[in-house]
Amino acid sequence: MSRIDAGAIALLGAIAERPDAQISRIALEHHAGSAGKRLIEAGLLARTGDVAAAVSMSDHADEAVTLIPSPVDGAMGYFSPGSGWVTPSAGEAAVYRLDFDSLFFALLADLDCSRVARPRELVKGLVWGVGMARIPGRAARVDVWITRRLSHPAGWQSFSDLTKARPSPGLRLVLSLTPDHDIPRKFIQGHEIVGVDAVLDHDAGLGIDPEILAARLAHLHDDEDPISISADGAIVTVRGQRYRFTGGKQRAIVRALYAAWKTGSPECLTAEILENAGCGLKVNTLAKAFSKRDDWRDFICEEGGRCWIFL
Repeated sequence: MSRIDAGAIALLGAIAERPDAQISRIALEHHAGSAGKRLIEAGLLARTGDVAAAVSMSDHADEAVTLIPSPVDGAMGYFSPGSGWVTPSAGEAAVYRLDFDSLFFALLADLDCSRVARPRELVKGLVWGVGMARIPGRAARVDVWITRRLSHPAGWQSFSDLTKARPSPGLRLVLSLTPDHDIPRKFIQGHEIVGVDAVLDHDAGLGIDPEILAARLAHLHDDEDPISISADGAIVTVRGQRYRFTGGKQRAIVRALYAAWKTGSPECLTAEILENAGCGLKVNTLAKAFSKRDDWRDFICEEGGRCWIFL
């Protein structure tokens, strides 16, 4: 695969955010410069035909327009404020669509993935399941999804609904084609969302760099919140102090309490938290669930049948 530069990466992300993941040759030749040519040469854009509804762009490259019939002769084209009426040639009327199979193969080439022949489509055209991958520095493999259009309300809602229908028992890594800076900063329990543009090895084509990805995951929660938690609940950081939880039930408890804290309504019924974490009937308090350790009390309070994170 030819080298993919930053301009081509940005164009790829812009195309992936469109509902149909398509772009016209006019847009590629007149507004995308060499970036479009690089994506075609890399096999990431596949021609889908010549259609009148091809999407072009106006003189301002961030404004999408549609080819329409000319009021003079009926030829398909578009009006450019700078050039007047533009009638595309037969080749310019071509439309290209993002080739997701080729893109996914390139992105995952350097990841240690136990994936199937091709990612499974979980939400049509929006979310794909890749399989389990080994990330440097992590003992266990993690489930990997690929998604797009997270910057659009409908796309985010479809993704959010899927996470509720298919909750993750541990860490699930979500690789988003949405540019990293456009991804909503919303907490979804058990999921770490990373824009692929932030973890690519540009010198190696279009492959995700495992070491960059591992470093990004390690620092994903270095923000202004006084508390952060890894997606699997194994590590909780409170004002710089790290707490590690190894038991699955303990992790489930801290994840649930953190999720409640993020909503602004931190108080939870202790019995409900314990039941959802899979604790037995004899474990009826957090003290019993966190037996043999007391450091959880540094940031979790339990009183009167309720429990919550306090800071």
